[in-house]
Amino acid sequence: MDYAEGGGEKGPSLVFHVKLHEKSWEEELEPMIEGIRSGTVPQRWIITPDATPWNVIPLLESKGFQNLSSQAEGPEPGMLLHKNDFRPYFPADGDVICRRVRTKEDFRIWVDVVNTALHGWEMIDAEHYAVWLEKENLRFYLCEMDGKPVSTASTIRTGDTASLEFVSTIQEYRRRKAAISICSQALGELFENGVRAVTLSGSEEAVELYRKLGFHDCFHNIIMQYDIPV
Repeated sequence: MDYAEGGGEKGPSLVFHVKLHEKSWEEELEPMIEGIRSGTVPQRWIITPDATPWNVIPLLESKGFQNLSSQAEGPEPGMLLHKNDFRPYFPADGDVICRRVRTKEDFRIWVDVVNTALHGWEMIDAEHYAVWLEKENLRFYLCEMDGKPVSTASTIRTGDTASLEFVSTIQEYRRRKAAISICSQALGELFENGVRAVTLSGSEEAVELYRKLGFHDCFHNIIMQYDIPV
């Protein structure tokens, strides 16, 4: 089980890759709930098709979690891309530069684009989350156009599968191939390094972009939240 940890600072806080054992799930879950109550484990958990056991949703509900997705009018579609279906886009324009983020300085730029394009406020704190750069399974990408940083992407790898995250583009540069260019580089590096399939959670307005890359609709993510008793 992995998570992006908030730790009391500004930023996303979400458990993903939920894996509990069928017979010992209660024993495993108890210290995690204590962690939620103490603020060391995120309250929100994302449940994808690879979560275990198969009935993890009702098990979590029996321990006080709420299924937030059941209340949503239109849950975000989960999409899947197999290596053989990948259709990368290679920009012909020399003014489009895509690169991997490796330094704290570039990471601050990456965070600024994400906060501006996705959230409209400083949701992620660059100083606190700079530790992400040290994690071997995380990679971050930045696209520049007209000499300006305009688009982002990142990947989270788990064995021979991965997820595409934080795809964003500054408003005035949308529909100019920045997002598909940066996603192509991020996905290409995953497949070159042994990944066989990539998943993502796509907002409705971005689904067509992902389909052009070869993704297809596969599932709906379920968001579970544990509300701390007052």
